[in-house]
Amino acid sequence: MTIWTFGLILFGALMMSWLAERLRLPTVVGQIGAGIILGPAGFHLLSANHSLATWAEVGVLLLMFLAGIESDLGLLKRHARQAVTVALAGVVTPFVVFLVLGLTLGMTDEKSLFWAVLFSATSVSITAQILTEYHQVKSDAGATILGAAVLDDILAILMWTVYQTVFGIGEKIQRPLWFTILLMVMFLLVLVSVLLYVLPKILPAIGRLSLPGAVLNFALVIVLLSATLSEKIGLSGAIVAFVVGVLFSRQKSAAAIEYGVTLVGQTVFIPIFFVNIGLKVTLVGQLANLPLIAILTIFAILTKFFGAYFGARLVKVPVGDARVVGVGMVSRGEMAIVIADLALSAHALSSGHYAMLTIVILLTTIFTPIALKPLLRK
Repeated sequence: MTIWTFGLILFGALMMSWLAERLRLPTVVGQIGAGIILGPAGFHLLSANHSLATWAEVGVLLLMFLAGIESDLGLLKRHARQAVTVALAGVVTPFVVFLVLGLTLGMTDEKSLFWAVLFSATSVSITAQILTEYHQVKSDAGATILGAAVLDDILAILMWTVYQTVFGIGEKIQRPLWFTILLMVMFLLVLVSVLLYVLPKILPAIGRLSLPGAVLNFALVIVLLSATLSEKIGLSGAIVAFVVGVLFSRQKSAAAIEYGVTLVGQTVFIPIFFVNIGLKVTLVGQLANLPLIAILTIFAILTKFFGAYFGARLVKVPVGDARVVGVGMVSRGEMAIVIADLALSAHALSSGHYAMLTIVILLTTIFTPIALKPLLRK
């Protein structure tokens, strides 16, 4: 990424965030809008590439770390049952509906199942940013959403793995599904056990060093390394960054670390992540697909909302919080884009179909913060 690209992205994100605030919209909408304006759907000054994707990936890791460090571990534990129920209802509902919708529209079994997998995903990072912006991470609804969205991400990864195996897409899977799940569980258990033991002992020692920002540097290293290792076994780095954040929240230096990561993340990396989402959108050749885009967007919003809402009500979540949970689970964001990217690179998805689905994903991503803001301010 050149200095020109870097400067243009940050300037665009700053201006559009300011405009979003003036219009009383969440800043994330402005930052995604900056990507749309600067990218192929707008003036085409920039385009998504591997270098920019790396910066954006750091952004989502820092965003999820912040969501974790701001969370209340006791609150997350108390809402575990609600989170599991919401996650399952929020996955099963869109999976069944989009499978039936695809078959009804004459799609092949493979394409219909791909829609089902894609739209079952939830973007935990988008909602985490909104919850953070409006100081709702430690609310009952916020804890339920974060827990459910993390589980949704894991389920989406597993469903994509099964889909690859069944249809022989991409690289041959060298290990059975049960072994992949076992690796994920073992990795998380080892990570949590090690950090619970190491952090209370090593952070005070690092804090006594005369090096400026030593504790912050150590926290960033742990986040980036653990996320990188998790990706090697197929576990989302965003999930691991959230877990690491929760573990750091128990430390005495948590407030200082949170301040430092917020400064670094919200100034540079997190805006790049949201701008990069907008850069992935292209409108070329999509005029004929507008009716289908509208249908998919409506179904994507309704299936997640009602699935998560009724799942929340099933476990006695109050109506107001259930609405927040329902809307908070709608965004497909980066997880759906990752699945679409994998399908495109494996030639399981045409470029035209990819562009159409990206627009739908973007619309759900923009809908969530806009619809969530008035609910959080009640």
